Amino acid sequence: MMRKYIFTVVIALAGSSALAAHTCDTGPKRQQNDCWSKVIGNEQQAADDYAAAVQASKKVPASVKRKVDAKRKAISAEADRQCQKDKLGYPENACYVGVIQQFKDFTYEETAKYGVADMRLD
Repeated sequence: MMRKYIFTVVIALAGSSALAAHTCDTGPKRQQNDCWSKVIGNEQQAADDYAAAVQASKKVPASVKRKVDAKRKAISAEADRQCQKDKLGYPENACYVGVIQQFKDFTYEETAKYGVADMRLD
C-alpha cells in the first residue's frame, strides 16, 4: 500500500511540475516569470477551493477540518523548508507547485472517505 501511495505521489508531482516546467521555462525571462506567477496563483486558488470544500462539508469531522486548514496555511512554510531557493531567495517554482500538490494529496487522503470530491487535478 505504501509503495502504491508513494508511486502515486511521485507521478502526480512529476506530472504537474513537469508540465509547468515545460511550459513556463521556455521563452524570455519576463514571460517565464509571468507564466510561473499564473501557475502558482492558479494552484494556490485550487488549494483554497479544496480547503473551502472541506470546510463546507457537513460530513467531515471538525478535527479533520482543522488538520486540512493547518496544512493549507503551512504551504509557504513547507515550501521554504523543502525547496531550494532561487536567486532572490524564494522557493523554486516547480518545487512550490509540488508542495501545493502535496497539500491536495493530503486533503484527498484525509477527506475522501467523507465524500469530499477529489480536487487534486482541478
